[in-house]
Parts: sequence; C-alpha cells; structure tokens
Amino acid sequence: MSSSQPPIPAPQDLQEDGLTQECRDLLSSLPTEEGWLFDVYQYQGFWFPSRQIQAVLASQQRFQAQDTDILLVTTPKSGTTWLKAMVFAFVNRVKFPDMQDHHPLLTSNPHELVPLL
Repeated sequence: MSSSQPPIPAPQDLQEDGLTQECRDLLSSLPTEEGWLFDVYQYQGFWFPSRQIQAVLASQQRFQAQDTDILLVTTPKSGTTWLKAMVFAFVNRVKFPDMQDHHPLLTSNPHELVPLL
C-alpha cells in the first residue's frame, strides 16, 4: 500500500470556497497550522477552522446582547439538551405553570425551543 495517496478533501461545509472576502482577507493575516482535516487559524487567542472564523465574525458583527438574554455555553456531550430543557422550563414557568398536556417540552425537542447564536 502506497503512502503517496492524495489527501482526503475536507467536508464540503468546511471548505473555504464559501467564505466572504472579509474572512479571506483576515485569514491571510492570521497564524496558521495544519490540522487533521484542514488548516486552523489563530484568532483572538483560539484556534479555529476557517468556517468557524466566518461564523465568529458574523456573530461579532450582528449579535446585540439584551439584558434579558441567557447564554448557555456547554461542551459537547455534557448535558446540553437537559440544560436547555431546564432553562426553557424556568424562563417559561409563568406561561406554563403546570405540566399540562400542552406544555411544549412534551411535544418538542429542547433544541427546537431554545435558539442557537
């Protein structure tokens, strides 16, 4: 078996052809390292694939925090679904005071009820 096989391309959603020009310009100025599937770039003290940097830029430009916002930040497989359900139940406890048959948590996944950034 030859070790000179061509590299496996990165998944479509991680390829750089869908990046904005602003993101491309920024990437060209950032420190870069070769990752397992794709290059990673150091931006504001963290290492990201290019698509994530574009998402960070969009969030920084568009997100306006409100006094009523609750940010739930978790690592994968740490109980995010359960925590989202708890936050939804707590925030909506007046709207749905009893666990009635029509409570949204009985018919919807917490990921549908609590939005992402």
